[in-house]
Amino acid sequence: MFKNNLKVVLIASIAAFVTFSCNNQKETTPEVNEEHSAQNSLDWQGSYSGTLPCADCEGIYTELSINDSMDYTLITKYLGVENESADTLSGKFTWEGNNIRLGGIKETEGSSLYKVEENRVRHLDLEGKAIEGDLAENYILSKDGNPEVENKRWKLVEIYGKPVKESSDTHYLIFHSNEKRLEAKAGCNQLSLNYTIKNSLQLSIQEGLSTLMACENDTLEKELLQIFQEADNLSTDGKSLSINKARMAPLARFELVNQ
Repeated sequence: MFKNNLKVVLIASIAAFVTFSCNNQKETTPEVNEEHSAQNSLDWQGSYSGTLPCADCEGIYTELSINDSMDYTLITKYLGVENESADTLSGKFTWEGNNIRLGGIKETEGSSLYKVEENRVRHLDLEGKAIEGDLAENYILSKDGNPEVENKRWKLVEIYGKPVKESSDTHYLIFHSNEKRLEAKAGCNQLSLNYTIKNSLQLSIQEGLSTLMACENDTLEKELLQIFQEADNLSTDGKSLSINKARMAPLARFELVNQ
C-alpha cells in the first residue's frame, strides 16, 4: 500500500514539474524575442538623413535625430521650391515593435512611422507598411557617420599629390564619432574641427580650434587646413582613406594605423 502511494506521489510530482517547465518556457518566450528587437539589438541612437520622394517638388530633404530619452527632432525641407525654408519638429517617439512613431504628427501631415533597420530607418506608409516598387529604396534615411573610418587613427601619407613621410604621431587624422569632432595634426599644432558624414561618404568639415605653437615648417599644416575647407566627400577600402573634392584627384591620402 505504501509503495503504491509513493508511486502515485512520484508520478504526480513529475507531471507537475513538466507542466511548470512548459508553462515557464511559454512565459519566457516573449522576453527572448524582445531581446532581439531593433530597440535592444541595434545601435539605433543618432541622426539619419536622406531625400524622400515628393509629388510636386524635387524631393523632401529629411533629417531625423533620435536618442535614449525617446526624444526626436525632425527637419524637413522641400527642394526646388522657391523661398522654402526648413521646418523643424521636436517631440517624443514611442516603439511599436521594430518601428517608431513620432508624436505630434497628424495623419493629414503624412506618416509618422519609421522602421528601424541596421544603420538606417525606413519611412513607412500610414498603415505601417513599407513602400514597395521602384521607389522603395528612396524611402530610406541613412545613419550619419561611417564606422569604417571613425574612431581610428589614419596616418597622412600624401597631400595634393605629394608624398608625406612623417610619423603617425605628428601627421594623422581621427574622426571621433561620439563628439562629431575631427582631430588632426600635420606638424606641431593639434587641430580640432567639427564634421558631419552623411550617406557614408558625403563629408563636411567646419571651422574649429588649433593650438598656437610656432612650427618651424607649417606648410603641410596650412595645406591640410585648406583641404578641410575644400573637401566634400571621402572614400575608403578599410585600409586607406582619401579626402576628396567632387570626382577630382584625392586632396589627401591616409593609411590606417594598426593599434
